[in-house]
Amino acid sequence: MLPKLKDYYEKHRKLFHWIFVVYITISSITGSIYIFTELQNLKKSLSDLRVNQDEISSFQQNFGENFAEELFDDHLLISQFQSALEAKTLIEGELENLKTLQSTQAFFQVNEVYKLYDDLLNKIKRNNEVKLETAEETTKSAEWGGRILNKDYENVKDEIENSIETLDTGYQKYLVSLPPPPPPSPAQAATGYSYQTVKNGRGTFGVYLIKIPLSQVRVKTVTANKETCKDNCPTKSLADYVKENNGYAGMNGTYFCPPDYDSCKGKVNSYDYAVYNSNLGKWLSKSSLGWSMTGLATFNGTTPNFYKKSTDYGGGGVTAGIVNYPTLVHKGEVVVSSGDLTSFQKDIKGLRGAIGAGGSNLYLAIITRANVIDAAHVMRDLGAQNALNLDGGGSSAMYINGSYAVGPGRSLPNAVVLTR
Repeated sequence: MLPKLKDYYEKHRKLFHWIFVVYITISSITGSIYIFTELQNLKKSLSDLRVNQDEISSFQQNFGENFAEELFDDHLLISQFQSALEAKTLIEGELENLKTLQSTQAFFQVNEVYKLYDDLLNKIKRNNEVKLETAEETTKSAEWGGRILNKDYENVKDEIENSIETLDTGYQKYLVSLPPPPPPSPAQAATGYSYQTVKNGRGTFGVYLIKIPLSQVRVKTVTANKETCKDNCPTKSLADYVKENNGYAGMNGTYFCPPDYDSCKGKVNSYDYAVYNSNLGKWLSKSSLGWSMTGLATFNGTTPNFYKKSTDYGGGGVTAGIVNYPTLVHKGEVVVSSGDLTSFQKDIKGLRGAIGAGGSNLYLAIITRANVIDAAHVMRDLGAQNALNLDGGGSSAMYINGSYAVGPGRSLPNAVVLTR
């Protein structure tokens, strides 16, 4: 078999050669194609890698920028916080400087001028109320307002002081020109009523006075309303209160809001101060018993109790009681000060009412040409160990033995009545 194969190979050798060449060529081409394909794949992979690297680089750059921005935001917040702290420190320093300035002469000068200016306006109002001429001072006061703003303090201060002196002189002349009160009748004097003149370091004052032993009377506090009233409250004359309660004397009671005051619209004849209605046996306007600035006078039969502050009252049985403002005398000492008073109470001299007790006596008084502090000193000088301010001015009224010693004044929402 082998010789035949050899002969066959020899016979077809060229054919086999070409087959081998073709095979080798095809294999080479196939390999080249494969290699080319692989190269292309590799190039694509490299390209993808570059893209990925670019994305990573971009991400890193963005991250870095964002991170830097976040850090800057934090820095900015911290810087702003520090700035705020510095501003706070500066403001606190300025406040301390202002506190220091308040102790300087300049501050006291400015403060004094403003106080004088306020006093001037109050005294212009006071003189106007009694029909005294104030046109010149009113004109000047308008001019001074602008000069104060321009810091012309020293000159304005002197001019204001001169005008205040002029207003006071005119008012004192007015007080002296008032007619003296009529002397009491023998009947009135016999029942504990008198008109007295009290002189002290504050001036000379006339006093319509009921002074009577507590053992001889019963104090009743009475009201026209039966429940707490806030507007259009009922009122009565003092004479009616006395007659309805079979009394022999009486006097006006608490502050109230009269109908002739524009500021009293919506609360006409109302009163905020507690009054114990002796006939009903209950407190009206009871909330003021919890006020610390008001005073309180109570009676249990013939026993009086005066409280410097209404809040000092702990309850308990009473037959009469009245709250008002302020307490004048407590345990023999004048306890009222100008810083606690309204301008009307400390600057206007007129009729002032008070109720008090001292020793074994009850005091009902209407004091003339007095402010509230004057009234306190007068009550102490009369012998009252404790005294409470009551209403005065146009509401002042005192009734005894069938006639008015003072008044009748306004119609009243409440009153103090004495019975035997």
